[in-house]
Amino acid sequence: MRTYLIDHEQNEIVFDITKTLVHSSELVEYEFCAIEENKVIDRQTIFLRKLAGSFFVSTDGKQWGKLAKQDLPSRVVHVDSVFNVFRGYKPSGLSGAGAGELKTQMPGKVVKILVNEGDKVIKGQTMLILEAMKMENEIKCGIDGVVRKIHVKNGDTLESGVLMMEVEE
Repeated sequence: MRTYLIDHEQNEIVFDITKTLVHSSELVEYEFCAIEENKVIDRQTIFLRKLAGSFFVSTDGKQWGKLAKQDLPSRVVHVDSVFNVFRGYKPSGLSGAGAGELKTQMPGKVVKILVNEGDKVIKGQTMLILEAMKMENEIKCGIDGVVRKIHVKNGDTLESGVLMMEVEE
């Protein structure tokens, strides 16, 4: 799943889970990568183990630290920056499009449109499924509003930057 950290100046850090390997019912290995300008700039492997109802994490599989149970944050503070956290989607208004526009971030194929023109939608609602890089991506709405116009149909192959939908507040 892609995770976006975006600050108030629209600077962003992008992370992807690139590998998940289940070693047993109690040990899972994840590989994360940081992406900048569509290039991988860093990779990190994390091991997650469940023992006696608690979770432990390791970067080398030898030294383990216990994880505290916590809710997933919607904001992260890093030195002098505050980042908003978006898991699995980046609101279209933060991608060079207007707040009510959904544009493609990369080339892909429209698999399924989940809304109709005139539908009321809420921020974070999945609007359509776009297949890109052999993965199905949920394209989510960045605002509350009404679907004004749908410019694509199921099966369309799209280039990057194509306006797919318009949502009016």
